[in-house]
Amino acid sequence: MKFRRTRSLVGYWHQGQFVLEDYLAPKSSDVDEDNAMVIDESTWNFLCLFDDWMDMEAAVVASPEYTPESVREAVDALVEAGLLHTPEQTAREDLLVNEWANWSEEARFFHFGTKDAVYIGDDEDHRREAAAVALASGPPPPIFKTYPDAPRVRLPRAFLPLRGEFGEVLLARRTHRDFTGRAVGLRELATVLHYTFAPMYFVDAREYGTLLMRTSPGGGARHELEAYVGVLNVDGVAPGLYHYNTEQHSLELLDAEFGATEVDRLSFGQEMAITAGFVVFLTALLKRATYKYAHPRTLRMILLDAGHLAQTFDLVTTATGLGPFQTAAFRDSEVESALGIDGISETALYLLGAGHPAGPVDGHPIDMTVARKPSRR
Repeated sequence: MKFRRTRSLVGYWHQGQFVLEDYLAPKSSDVDEDNAMVIDESTWNFLCLFDDWMDMEAAVVASPEYTPESVREAVDALVEAGLLHTPEQTAREDLLVNEWANWSEEARFFHFGTKDAVYIGDDEDHRREAAAVALASGPPPPIFKTYPDAPRVRLPRAFLPLRGEFGEVLLARRTHRDFTGRAVGLRELATVLHYTFAPMYFVDAREYGTLLMRTSPGGGARHELEAYVGVLNVDGVAPGLYHYNTEQHSLELLDAEFGATEVDRLSFGQEMAITAGFVVFLTALLKRATYKYAHPRTLRMILLDAGHLAQTFDLVTTATGLGPFQTAAFRDSEVESALGIDGISETALYLLGAGHPAGPVDGHPIDMTVARKPSRR
């Protein structure tokens, strides 16, 4: 029988030991299991022999420093541990290599490594146990971020009515890539920021303190997402880079020199970002989420929250008469440097923006032809 090193292994150092983890191995969603295994140098070197298919006798020949019996025992042990596979065991990993061929190992490790997490439950015992663990790590993180020393633009609370029936707004939402150049009104900006990012209600989360509720869902009401606004062409607000203070409904100035040139660089020259009235860099303050949810699956929740918030942004901008866009194409590290965040405790996730659309606003495709006949492809 032939054997091959498992293709879905990731190795890393942890507390001075080298660990291999098979992220494709089945896991229970009832009991928290660890697929990681500490190995030593001799095991590593032995595994390297099986980069391609090798039978038992060839392994014995390739390992003259060990007795044949010990080699056979080692192979059996590695198969039992899931580090070596037989041909009958490789169908799933071969499918992975084929279907995910265009994506990196990091993407595979993240997706499969965060599957089948144990749900902590909503019953009182689970809630108290999870809360005790969180509180033991320190007080809850603040629900608002602020720059107290930054110059501040207080936005009006005379919000515009959100136009149209919900169905009309939903069908009219399109990604706009061409804007007229007309300035976005101050009330338009204030309305979009308020209904997308500001708290609508506050709730008593008992041990976790007071939490806010937005118009978008957020896992556990943690609402870890922050908005940084690049003002390019807005009536009543000087161009620059601001942080949106959701508690005070104000813009805190971070960089008065920030403008279209910087957006051009950070967005890879996407015309829609440069000509919009304003852009929004969406970031995540991870501690707000990880304080309650320690499992790495929480990163999935954060990314989903960003999608929820972006869709709300799109619908609100549409309802105010603006045209939205969103893109994941931006220079992550340079954006984080421009925002003055470290990229670790707070990291950039999304680039949004809006302006007065130059194209149609009736919901029909803007730069593509509507399909008129069936296609077999």
